[in-house]
Amino acid sequence: MAASTRITARNIVFKIGTTDYACDANMVELTLGDAPGDVQTFCENRVGGEWTLTLEGITSGDATSLYRVLWNNFGTDVAFVIAPNGNATASSNEPHYEGTVRFNQLPPLSLTSNEVAKFSVELPVKVTDHDPANDIYYGVEIVTA
Repeated sequence: MAASTRITARNIVFKIGTTDYACDANMVELTLGDAPGDVQTFCENRVGGEWTLTLEGITSGDATSLYRVLWNNFGTDVAFVIAPNGNATASSNEPHYEGTVRFNQLPPLSLTSNEVAKFSVELPVKVTDHDPANDIYYGVEIVTA
């Protein structure tokens, strides 16, 4: 078998709503954990899950920056799209990952002398149906077309 194509995290597309914030972010991570109050034993298949979208980025006072969007939309649910390959249209070899995230954490204001200010937040993804046959996994959809 030939080596699989590797994803290099460069020039990705990361949208909140319809706006691309990739230039304000330096790390975007989706992590699936156990659903609240749920524990998977050695004898069980996963019975539930909850995604977390972790964002790290630059702190900016610009009204249209990712930092300010997180502040200005606190408490709301917003659609997101991650295109790791930077492609505008999803394909079977370059899928997009889509879902709805809740802005329930405000990014901190952390300042260190002579350093670019940055932030990190962990946001819950809205849990929806789990339907692997249709590429939907506890609220995150893998879009291939």
